[in-house]
Order: sequence, then structure tokens, then C-alpha cells
Amino acid sequence: MVAAAAGYLVLVVAARTLSPAENAQFLVFWSTLFGLFGVLGGVQQESTRAVGSTAVAVGSPPGARVLPVSLGIGVGLAALVAASAPLWATALLDTHAVALTASLAVAVVAYAGHSGVLGALAGLRSWPTTAWLLASESLVRLLGVAVAAAVVGVALGLQVASAAAAVTWLVVVAVLPLARRAAGARGEGTAPLQARRMLTAMIASSASAALVVGYPTILRASTSPEVWATAAPLVLAISMTRAPLLMPLTAFQGFAISHFLEQRHRGMAALLPVLGGIAAVASVGALAAALVGPWLMTAIFGPAYEVSSALLAVLTLAGGSLALLTISGSAVIAVGRHSWYAAGWVLAAVGAGALLLLDLPLAVRTALSLAIGPVPGIALHLWALRPARERAS
Repeated sequence: MVAAAAGYLVLVVAARTLSPAENAQFLVFWSTLFGLFGVLGGVQQESTRAVGSTAVAVGSPPGARVLPVSLGIGVGLAALVAASAPLWATALLDTHAVALTASLAVAVVAYAGHSGVLGALAGLRSWPTTAWLLASESLVRLLGVAVAAAVVGVALGLQVASAAAAVTWLVVVAVLPLARRAAGARGEGTAPLQARRMLTAMIASSASAALVVGYPTILRASTSPEVWATAAPLVLAISMTRAPLLMPLTAFQGFAISHFLEQRHRGMAALLPVLGGIAAVASVGALAAALVGPWLMTAIFGPAYEVSSALLAVLTLAGGSLALLTISGSAVIAVGRHSWYAAGWVLAAVGAGALLLLDLPLAVRTALSLAIGPVPGIALHLWALRPARERAS
């Protein structure tokens, strides 16, 4: 709840501090930053599974420590970001491309450590400390953005402050004993094996990041500059309608993996009630979005951010579709079917991207992409949870 509220408030501060055109640029950086963080979600998920499997299997030999493996993957991803920057940074990050690329690279390394510790905490089932780490990182980001808005009041300051919060886990590890224990936790298997499994999980989390937090960056790449200058209301509407479901689910995906790890003998029977609950919440949320959403958008962000009731309702249902994909993926990775987990997310991302290429108004193709794109991935995840003899038939 704290993480979701802090994320909302960052968007409010940015919208109230910057012009709509400047805010659209801030939202591109925000999307890129959290898209990269989302790619590292595979590190968190596999750390949870590896540490949790070691905890469940009493007497199993100790494996490698997960934090050094996580940081090594973060360094590799940061190097890839820096090396590829000439291909995309100027187009997406505008005039401060060099400074913002450096901020992204440093934040990626720091967040890899955050993901490793967070995953280990979930694997150890240290839920209060997990919550402290999630909440503190989000609050530090909110505080940094608020200070930057008050002192400098330009997009660059807000962007750098957003990235800098990724180092918060170092303070949490220094202060909380259970966080220090998680930082030294060992997972299942050797370091190379852990790294391979993390990289496999990152294939899926890359597709997840593209759909969940990196989506505005994809929209920007598929939209002309003239249309994008007016896109801030749509981008904020996407964030506002999906955050109530997706932010808690994404933040506590480790809890879901741990739950399904314990219930893996039940297969799909453990998943279906959760999917039903998510669908019910999304339906109620869509009705609420249609009734009060337009008023909330203008009341919170200002009169320049008017969005129709119908679009807000559809985007809320689309958020529910992504939530179903997220939780079905948690069940698949918990039973160790990494390839099927990745394939479901990649299939969903490809479907969503293809729908964005339709020659339709930006709002229409966005709604279709987000609502329909995840459906094939959900179906594949459900199929992967069937017993092996049924999948072979």
C-alpha cells in the first residue's frame, strides 16, 4: 500500500511541477527506469525460488550466495544499457541523454542488489522485513522527487532523483538484522546455475516489464512526436488504472511464488481461486473508474488531464488482464517450469506489440493492446500447469 501510494504521489508531483509536454518526457524516463527494474524482476523471482527451495528441502547442501550473483547480473545489464545507448538514448531521453543514461546504468546495478535481497527475504518468508524494504525504497524515491521538484523544478532533477532511490537497500541491510541475513542467504545450486536460471527468468520479466512498466516507452517509440506531446493524460490514465492491482502484485510476487511453491502439489487448483478474485476486483474497479475516474483525473492532475469514462473502464479491465498474467506466471515459475513461464510472457508481449501497429487512434490501439495482448500468455501458463501426461496428450 505504501509503495502504491508513493508511486501515485510521484506522478502527482511531476504533473503539478512540469508542463504536460515536459511531463510526457519525464514519464518516458520513468517508464524506461522501471522497465529496466522490471527486467531485473527475474532476479527477484529466481532468488525467491532458490532460497525458498533450500529452506523447504531440509538437509540439502548449501548453494551459492544469491546477492553476488544478482549484482553480477546487474553489472552485465548496466553495461548493455551503456553500450546500446547510442541507438536509443537521444531519441527517448532527449537533450540530457548522457546524464540520464549514466543514471540508468548506476540504478540498474543498485536495483539488482535490491532484487536479490528482496527475493531472498521472500524465500526466507521474512514478510515484515520484505515490507520494510519495499516501503522504504518507494518513500525515499518520493522524498527525492519532492525535494527535486521544490529545489530545481525541472524534469532532469526529478528523473535523477527517481533513479537514485535504488540504493536504499544498502541502508536497510545495514539497519535490519533479517535484511543482513537475506544479503548472505544461499540459494539452490552453484553460482553459474543460479545465473542461468535468473537469466531465463529475466527473459520473461523483460516481456513483463515491456507490458507493465515499460509500456509508455513502447508507446513513445510507436507514436509521432506531435501526437506524443499530447499523450500525457493517456499515459497517466494507464498508470492510475493499473496500479491498484499491479503494484501490490508485482511488489509481493515473492509471496505468491512462495505460496505456490508450498501448494505445488495442487497444480492449477491452487491458482484458479486467486485468478477469480483478481477478475472480480478488476470488474469492480472498472465500474468505479467509469463513475469517478474522469473527476479524479482532473482533480488530482489538473484540467489538462481529462480522460473519458469509457477509456478509464477499459484500461482498468486491461490492468486486470495483466494481473492475471502476472499471477499465472508466478504459479508456473514456482513449479520450476521456467521455459513455459518465459514463453507465456513473450507471447503476451508480442501480441500486445502487434496490436499497437494497427492504424487506429492512439487511445484505441493502446486499449486493445493492453486488454487482448496478455490473453494468449495466460492460456499458455494455464496449459503449462497441467500434469505432464495431459500436456503430452
